[in-house]
Amino acid sequence: MTGYMTRAMKSKDPRYARILSKLGYDRRDVVAEEPRPDDLAALREEYQTKIGKRPFNGWGADTLRKKIAEAGK
Repeated sequence: MTGYMTRAMKSKDPRYARILSKLGYDRRDVVAEEPRPDDLAALREEYQTKIGKRPFNGWGADTLRKKIAEAGK
């Protein structure tokens, strides 16, 4: 059985990275990224014009790019 700290250390969530680094558990592979809402908004708009439907809000930029590329084929 894994403990809370083990699950937190495996997580890619930037909140864990900040908190655990303050506690001395630095992880170099976890980097907090600032979301780019302009890029995401533009991709959602492009998806809607190409596909004709609104995109799922849970999709990130990578997923939207992939779906737009698939629609272009």
